[in-house]
Amino acid sequence: MARIISYEGKRLPNIKGYVIYPLNNSLIIRTVSGFTKEGLQKNPKYDLCRKNATEFGAVSKMGKLLRMSLSDVLPRKNRLAIVNAFTKKMHSLLAFDTVHEKGKRTIATALTTEGGKAALKGYDFNPASAFVVNYTIEDKHFILQVHNTCAHAIKWIGLRLLVLDIDLATTEGFLHVGTWQFENPKTLALSYPMPEVLEPVGTLFYLLELEAFTLNDATYMPLNEPKGLVFLDIVHK
Repeated sequence: MARIISYEGKRLPNIKGYVIYPLNNSLIIRTVSGFTKEGLQKNPKYDLCRKNATEFGAVSKMGKLLRMSLSDVLPRKNRLAIVNAFTKKMHSLLAFDTVHEKGKRTIATALTTEGGKAALKGYDFNPASAFVVNYTIEDKHFILQVHNTCAHAIKWIGLRLLVLDIDLATTEGFLHVGTWQFENPKTLALSYPMPEVLEPVGTLFYLLELEAFTLNDATYMPLNEPKGLVFLDIVHK
């Protein structure tokens, strides 16, 4: 970096490879530095940036695929927080892909590992969910314990098991939706059989949908409480 003492003409000089700007009543000249489109694509010192960008793009695409596949059952409120939290969660799963080098790691590979599956199990799409779920899997049954975090009492909790069957490579898939089951919140433990998918096309994501209900005239009506959508298990065909 240097100062320009004088120059001819009314306009600042234009020198290729340098930038000139006023600073404290002086004209400063310095070499062009920082990111450029060509440098970001080719310069070896930006190799890590390129790898991170490639992986982040792939993670965002995979996250969008799963969210769109579950769009009919995702909570309607708090969508921005849902997207941001899920993208962060998905990106953390890349650490379990030890097959590919950095820049080429994939969510699909991470979810074939026990660590990757374990990291996703129990994850609730809704950061503001009114429910906390603890569970185990025994003899192809989900043994559930559901706790209400609302300030006031909920008389009925609706639970519905879902299976997202999706080929993560081709994006072909289908969402299997179970029927609502209504339980008293004071129930300590619930047992539900894992839904069976006869001819799966890809990876099976088992999920639990939870919502607060009230009972009026023999009809269950949803309450205005944050619903939950929890990953319970991941099974490969």
